[in-house]
Amino acid sequence: MFRSKLAVFTISLFLLGLSPGIYSQQLTPEQMEEWLFDDSDTLAIDEVNEGELAFVKKAKNEDVHHHHNKMIITDSSLEDGWVAIEQCHSNLDAVPLAQILFSKTRSRNLKVSHSENIAKAWVEENTVQLEDIGKQAMLCITAETRSFVYNGDGTYSLMSGPFMRRFLDGYYPMRVTMDVDIKAKRLRFYETTPPAQDGLKVWRSAGAVHLEAWFEGRLSTEIRFHDLVIGDPVAKRESNARIAKLKAK
Repeated sequence: MFRSKLAVFTISLFLLGLSPGIYSQQLTPEQMEEWLFDDSDTLAIDEVNEGELAFVKKAKNEDVHHHHNKMIITDSSLEDGWVAIEQCHSNLDAVPLAQILFSKTRSRNLKVSHSENIAKAWVEENTVQLEDIGKQAMLCITAETRSFVYNGDGTYSLMSGPFMRRFLDGYYPMRVTMDVDIKAKRLRFYETTPPAQDGLKVWRSAGAVHLEAWFEGRLSTEIRFHDLVIGDPVAKRESNARIAKLKAK
């Protein structure tokens, strides 16, 4: 029992190197003792994956950390690369202190929109600080991220990750879902990297893309779109002007 709980405690200190990432902070001696002798284990040490990215059909324990992103791509996203995002975390590990870290240069307008079973959650510069996370906790955040890029070949990419739930040199199972709302009518879905496979499902329509992944390890995703007007000479000149403007920033 002691060895298993110590392993879980270590996971909590190095948990979730996501983009953005969530990390638990150092516990006090009293909090450490309470954590070590708590009998409410939900993770077992034999669940750790020590290998590379591996998709799984279904996690052994469905109450794993679930990271959901809802992103909106607008016409202005083609101009400046910024997309609106609502990010929700459910089944967070119950720890006294944690933080979610965002890039200083690629995020803005960070806000906590909803929380459950978390005593306190607040924005501090480019982080969300969490205090006293209970069981079955949930947190939702809104922000804008500069994650939409032009590839120079008539396609755009929405980049996300790496998502991971790390334990020392191995990884625990994790679930990531994405709903992409395509408001820019000139865009059409092209492909995803990694491609759809067992453990990674992709659904698409003219105005939306949905992705769901069950995996262990590190996952980075790229969703690519065709620009339908790139063949138009006038539109191509305008697109090149936008690219030059972005590079000059």
